[in-house]
Amino acid sequence: MRTVPLKAVVFDAYETLALNKPSFWHDSFRELCREQELAVDPLALWNRWLPLERNFRRVRLDRDTMQQREPFQSYAQAWTDCFRRVFQEMGIAGDADAATDVCIAGLGRRPLFSDAVPTLEGLAGRVKLAVLSNADRSYLYPLLEHHGVAGCFDAVRCSEETRSYKPHPGIFEQTLEALGVAPEEAVQVGDTLQEDVLGAKLVGMRTVWVSRSGAAADPAGPAPDYQVRDLRELVRIVSGLIDA
Repeated sequence: MRTVPLKAVVFDAYETLALNKPSFWHDSFRELCREQELAVDPLALWNRWLPLERNFRRVRLDRDTMQQREPFQSYAQAWTDCFRRVFQEMGIAGDADAATDVCIAGLGRRPLFSDAVPTLEGLAGRVKLAVLSNADRSYLYPLLEHHGVAGCFDAVRCSEETRSYKPHPGIFEQTLEALGVAPEEAVQVGDTLQEDVLGAKLVGMRTVWVSRSGAAADPAGPAPDYQVRDLRELVRIVSGLIDA
């Protein structure tokens, strides 16, 4: 069967284009504790908050049925709820909204991987480019503006806008619609097998898994079409797909 030529590349944001290490979160928790003069170890607060945040990620979407939890919760809403609960449990008179604001500000300043800009430059003008992220507008858009790369993209979509989280097909379908391309004309690039690769395959997109450690994909999980350690490898892959 003839392969359809590629017209668009869709990038995940965090841990694909931008770093989002735990140490950055630790810095945010130190900052919020300092700003609010909270008499608590920032890392102890983080260790109480993180399991609640992970639970939000687990329950927001039933991956067996692709049924989304209602009502939809943005990250900001979920994080504020987590802070309120932790402050109450620890007996801390903290401001949950202000704590979330500090985390959002930090996410808007995360550094890019060194291969991100060269890859975007190598693909510019050859295919349409997009960012698709499980994120809120409040930090995804500032991140792209902060690094001067917002103009590289023909479309930017996040879970808060689409009211859906990867791997739900809806978030991918809305991004493809914004780009004006069919699923088979686009490739999803991301660091997660269960979100980026699975979700893209559900709608018929091709996939590139970014495994910077070089670890192999789980044979029992969704299989990416391509695997790279460095985003710059994409330029060669995309060149072949454009000419397919």
